[in-house]
Amino acid sequence: PNNPYVTSWAHAKKRFVMHIMFDLMGTVLGALDRSLRPGIKDLIEELRKTGNMVYFWTNGRPEYYTRLLNDAGIAGEVYSKNGPLPFKPDICVDDTPEKWMPGMVFRVEMYVATGETASPLTMANIVPGEYQRI
Repeated sequence: PNNPYVTSWAHAKKRFVMHIMFDLMGTVLGALDRSLRPGIKDLIEELRKTGNMVYFWTNGRPEYYTRLLNDAGIAGEVYSKNGPLPFKPDICVDDTPEKWMPGMVFRVEMYVATGETASPLTMANIVPGEYQRI
């Protein structure tokens, strides 16, 4: 129990759990047709499998977007961008980031609709550094 390496490892492991906030319209969902961005479901599953906490936020009604996500097979809590959050995100992923957003903010290319191209989102470009160290 007094082994300093065990304590250090526990702290290091805990540090890698990130609270990641994804914007919905234009980032996870198509800005025009609300379709899922290609590859986004796999990315969210991969982030969660590695111990990260993934959440969503919107300028719209959280209840409506929670239903859209559930219908697409993605579970998760949806928060309003206009209200307080119960935690501070470590990372915010958004197609139109704003200065008030907490943590590291990543601007991504807007996803418009099915059939439109958008740059893929990967763990390496959402959580830089973490996956190069593993």
